[in-house]
Amino acid sequence: MENRQRNRRKNRRNRAAYSGSFPAAGTVVLFGVLGSCWLLGKSVLAEEAEQYEPPRLVISEPESGTLWYQDPQEVKIIHMDPDTVTRYLIRTPSGKETEGELRIKSEETEEPDETEMPEEPAEPEGEEAPEGSEMAGETEMPEEPAEPEEEEAPEEPETTGEEETPEKPEISEEVGIDNTQVEPVTEVLSREIWEEGENHLLVWMEKIEDGTEVYREEQKIRLDESMPGKVSFTCRDPAGGYFSSPTKIEVRASDKFSGVREIICTAGNRKKRIEGGHGTFEIPLGFAGKITAHAVDNSGREGPGSESSWICCEDEAPLINMYTGQEEGVWNDGAVTVRLEVCEPGEKYGFSSGLKSVTYYVNGQAAGRKEYPDGSTVCSDSLSFPVDETSQNGEEIQIMAHALDRAGNTSVRMGKVFIDTKTPVISIKGIKDAAITGEDTVIEVSVSEENILSEGKVRIFRTTPGEEKKEVTDMTLEPRDRSGQVFEKEMHLQESGIYECIVTAADAAGHEAEENITFTIDHDSPVIKYVEQMNGANIRFFQWNYGREEMIQDLTEYSYVMYLNGNPYFSGDLVTEEGEKLLEVRAEDAAGNVSFAEAAFTVDHTPPVIHWGESENGGKYDGSAILSLWVDGTGERIRELHINRERQKISADSRVFQYEITESGQYTVDVKADDLAGNETVEQISFEVREQSGFAGSVIEPVRRIFSGNREKPEVQEENVHDGGAPALGVLAAIGAAVVVCAFYTFYKRQKGAA
Repeated sequence: MENRQRNRRKNRRNRAAYSGSFPAAGTVVLFGVLGSCWLLGKSVLAEEAEQYEPPRLVISEPESGTLWYQDPQEVKIIHMDPDTVTRYLIRTPSGKETEGELRIKSEETEEPDETEMPEEPAEPEGEEAPEGSEMAGETEMPEEPAEPEEEEAPEEPETTGEEETPEKPEISEEVGIDNTQVEPVTEVLSREIWEEGENHLLVWMEKIEDGTEVYREEQKIRLDESMPGKVSFTCRDPAGGYFSSPTKIEVRASDKFSGVREIICTAGNRKKRIEGGHGTFEIPLGFAGKITAHAVDNSGREGPGSESSWICCEDEAPLINMYTGQEEGVWNDGAVTVRLEVCEPGEKYGFSSGLKSVTYYVNGQAAGRKEYPDGSTVCSDSLSFPVDETSQNGEEIQIMAHALDRAGNTSVRMGKVFIDTKTPVISIKGIKDAAITGEDTVIEVSVSEENILSEGKVRIFRTTPGEEKKEVTDMTLEPRDRSGQVFEKEMHLQESGIYECIVTAADAAGHEAEENITFTIDHDSPVIKYVEQMNGANIRFFQWNYGREEMIQDLTEYSYVMYLNGNPYFSGDLVTEEGEKLLEVRAEDAAGNVSFAEAAFTVDHTPPVIHWGESENGGKYDGSAILSLWVDGTGERIRELHINRERQKISADSRVFQYEITESGQYTVDVKADDLAGNETVEQISFEVREQSGFAGSVIEPVRRIFSGNREKPEVQEENVHDGGAPALGVLAAIGAAVVVCAFYTFYKRQKGAA
């Protein structure tokens, strides 16, 4: 290495000698060369920079895909050129700057105390470098004695001009260059230098002789040692977190340095990756729980897990049952206590959001409200309230209950009571207004009055199932005692029909009262129509379009359910799925009478598939052609068949058709097939039957027919409509030909084996 350094110094002295030997004429040439270099600009500098080996930067870990490091890096700067010095500048995000330089130590720097004068005689020895290479104390000053030699140099520049530079290595070779590898200088930048954020490292290289910059490089060291922040959740209802429809939860996270690359959200068995630091996560119906999420920054570091508040998403409304202690429609002579049973069913999803409030109204005015505190999980409750208003003009008292759950689902239940404090008071016992029963009924009519009852009358009308209205009784009430305050009458009713009982009363003061009730006695079950006619049907699709009243007839109100293959079916729903179906209908009237009806049918909208056997469209057959076709689906049949537009005679339920055509010519076959559901398939093929020629045709063609049987022929017995089949002699000829061919083939195989 020392020899190499001395050779480099000799080269610099030789270059200095050349530069000082130019005469005036050479100066003119030099200016011309400088002008050309100015036009070249950065290209010349680039070429000059290539003469020096640039420094190397080595980072302890490779960069991640986002160019951010999780941990501080150890950075090495390796300087390898002895003629240059490498300098660096570090600027951290806080503004702190660190500088340094690297250079390869030479003998001049190792012995600074030596004077320059003793080395002046050493210049003549520069041409004898092999012998003087042992001198290690040389400095830059010996370059001055080289000036006397510059007077001999002008002979060379006259021919080479600015190409003197390539001759510099030649001078170095004359003095001898030691190719010993120069030991590089390494600077290790400590990990403690770097700060979180974006650090800038600037490295450049300068020539020692004149300070000219020949290389520059900038490197960014991005460091993120911190975890991203927790994920925050924002929703439409941040206080409760209950929803009655699918909703979106907004998630957001931040990172101080590298930024958030993604947010990973998990809800039950659902996971979603949201790019960036902000996005939304959709919550479906049927979810109850908490969302967990964490952020990942651009360095790959995961942040702490976050958990949302409780989220419930369901659309099942509460159920309300209302009890007044009596059947609806019965008159009461005092205050009535209404009891409400409210519950969250939770049958749809297996959970519920819980009750939020229950409000009840009497005649449109709010009579009370019960709220359930936030955080409670009350799913059922019972509450009562009194109704002490009186009926006016025989009108009922309207009662309404409104239930609200935490998800926002609501239910309303309506009811009514009758309260009359006026005189006279009419009472009907044994049956209730609008009641429906399937049993014989005994009703008692009474009229009470604080004053003397002057008149009381009872009239009962019956409407038969045939809608014939007839009065069954007309009586006058008789007082039970002399006071005349109570009148009673008992009536026995047995026949089915709709009854109307009218009771009128008047007191001595002229106050009149009238009470009437309507009830139904129904001993008969509902009549279900049109279902049985579907039994055994084959249809392309199923859609029940009969109206309620058209489908079921009954004296009273009724309810019914329909099932298709065991699943609930609603009138008007279109069913196109193929297969066997079972329709079941159950009807129950208000009296408890039940009726059943069912029908089994088949939905089939797939057209039949026609199999053509050996027949091919566009085929050509020598001698004869066998037309063989069939259908194999359940309930499928060949409806029509035409050969050259001539209709063939087939049975009504024919599934197979086979016929041999021996007459030459062009043939077109049209076939129509259908099934029990009315699906049709129409197909056509054309082929040609040519006259048989030669021995080969008469022998080979029958054999071909024998051995080319269709593997897909149906199990159904083939049906030959025409009597014109192949004659017996043809069959025998075909069999004989087959024997000949088989014998020939056996002989051929034996001959081939022997060969």
